[in-house]
Amino acid sequence: MRALYWIKRDFRLNDNMALYRAIAENEQILPLFVFEPDYIKQPDISPMHIWAWQCALSGMQICLRNIGADILVSTGHIIDILSSLREKYDFDNLYSHAETGIGWTFERDKSVAKWCKSNDIIWHEIPQNGVIRGLKNRDKRQTIIRQRLFESDPLLAPKNIKFPDQFNNICANHPIPCVEDFFDMHVYPHIQWDKMQIISESAAHQDLHSFLDQRGLGYSGGISSPNSAFTHGSRLSVHLAWGTISLRQIFHETQKAKMKRKTEDDAQSGQWGRSLRAFSSRLHWHDHFIQRLESAPEMEFQSLNPAYENIIYQDDAAKLQAWKYGRTGFPIIDACMRCLQAIGFLNFRMRAMVVSFAIFGLHLSWKTIHPHLAQIFLDYEPGIHIAQLQMQAGIVGINTIRVYNPTKQIIDQDPDCVFIKQWVDELSGFSPAEIQNYEDIILGDYPAPIIDFKPCAKVMKDQIFAIRRSFEGKKASQSVLDLHGSRRRTKKIMPKKTEGIKTKDIKIRRNNSHSPNQAKSLQGDLFDKED
Repeated sequence: MRALYWIKRDFRLNDNMALYRAIAENEQILPLFVFEPDYIKQPDISPMHIWAWQCALSGMQICLRNIGADILVSTGHIIDILSSLREKYDFDNLYSHAETGIGWTFERDKSVAKWCKSNDIIWHEIPQNGVIRGLKNRDKRQTIIRQRLFESDPLLAPKNIKFPDQFNNICANHPIPCVEDFFDMHVYPHIQWDKMQIISESAAHQDLHSFLDQRGLGYSGGISSPNSAFTHGSRLSVHLAWGTISLRQIFHETQKAKMKRKTEDDAQSGQWGRSLRAFSSRLHWHDHFIQRLESAPEMEFQSLNPAYENIIYQDDAAKLQAWKYGRTGFPIIDACMRCLQAIGFLNFRMRAMVVSFAIFGLHLSWKTIHPHLAQIFLDYEPGIHIAQLQMQAGIVGINTIRVYNPTKQIIDQDPDCVFIKQWVDELSGFSPAEIQNYEDIILGDYPAPIIDFKPCAKVMKDQIFAIRRSFEGKKASQSVLDLHGSRRRTKKIMPKKTEGIKTKDIKIRRNNSHSPNQAKSLQGDLFDKED
């Protein structure tokens, strides 16, 4: 039996069930990665993502060559490449992980499934996390997750792979493409390649262990400010997004670290305990959000909660451009957007803030800002990205609505304006007090605020709360909660019998041990993984 191992978002040898199964069930294995031009043209793909593939692929290729194998790197349409390979390498099986991606990858995968069926190829799509394809009953999900992530040990990297000899020269003559092969880099002068986080399996394990051994001490209380979060955050989101480490590996290593810290009796043990508990809690939400997109792929194009689909947004082109390129006149917003444009990373609170500002302040639709943010998130994971955009936009209907005041965020998270001055050169000569007073004074060449934030935010909040309070809104939200809500608490938004009950009498009902606001927050406020 011969197999093709199709690498997608799983650039690793350790704990890779698709690779493990391919090796165990076949006599020869040919690893394959395809740069698909039609995929690269999608509006959510950017040079940063090509760089991530290149970086992760290079690291994986080195690891495979060390055990006598290689990766066939091709560019083109996947069906054409599979057909060509079938003529040279008569494989019986195709292995890959079960991907939860965008609509384009879903349609691509359907065409691959059709091709496999017509060519008598068995395609093995294997889960690599706690996301369950074809999930019928969400109440059973926790049991499956425990079995996949906690009750089974991570797989060790293979020591050798039976690689087909005829592809040694072919692989050597197919180098990994460069970003410039797909994008005109003159259009992206803002990217600071030398400051981008390295994405590879070895880098993933270095980042994990530096976090669990040192950096993670300040995780609890240290991930809200952009001045501390880059150090005290795990920085594992890029590795989870591109599969250079598995979620199961992180859970297991974190559990080991927690057990180790429990045996230590020093001044830092309490802080370590708080930080590792907080980190573990956020990890639990990772697959929860991806599962939403897996179960409801239409949410890429429309609101998960249909009651909010017809909210009125302005989608002003000038405001969108000002927001995208950090020229809104709001220092903390502009610093965050310029940071993202340069290095593709930002901590959770700041991500939530720039989305909140775009939607509540500038009245831009989540659909409008989705592609740009996807492009500048180096750790872009479609399931988490789309779910959190809708959540921060206040249109899921089952979460606390949070609107971040940009001025308050400066005072709370960057009072000395260190982060702002790092990314907004025009403000480097002004004092923190002057920068915090940006709404009332002229700050040199820096633009004045393009909106009056509070009244603009009130207009959008009024729309959302009107839907939230309506009978139709509550009914739709209950349906969302039943289908997509966490099963970690008992929840109820509206009673089963609604006939004869006035809208104002319908309350959000939760477990009695929690207030409505506390219960809503249990749904989680992750933006992108465990920053």
